[in-house]
Amino acid sequence: MGKRVLIVDDVRFNIEFETKLIKNVMVGFKEQVTIEEAHSVSEAMKMIDANEAYDAMIIDMNLPDGSGVEIAKYARQKDESVRLAALTIYPNEYEKERPYFDLFMKKPIMVEPFKQNLIRLLRIG
Repeated sequence: MGKRVLIVDDVRFNIEFETKLIKNVMVGFKEQVTIEEAHSVSEAMKMIDANEAYDAMIIDMNLPDGSGVEIAKYARQKDESVRLAALTIYPNEYEKERPYFDLFMKKPIMVEPFKQNLIRLLRIG
């Protein structure tokens, strides 16, 4: 069946770039992956409600209709086992939110650190 990943970001380029990196990593590990996307807090919450639990979510912290922290709290209420990564240019600003996230990914996205974080997030390899 493979892994299910939700990317939440309001910037299309970021979603496309992350999707390519995720697929590249998963091919390397001979793992299947289904990637879905949301562009806002409200859209992410609707997807969390409407779908089976995701294995992992990569959540931009600064969205047009709120914070990625709202999504993380909501996702944890539905499934405590979901793995959550915060994507932010200012990881230190969100240090107090660390209990809601398994790891922080720094913007701008750099290929190798992103891949290493993804491997940790999905617990593959």
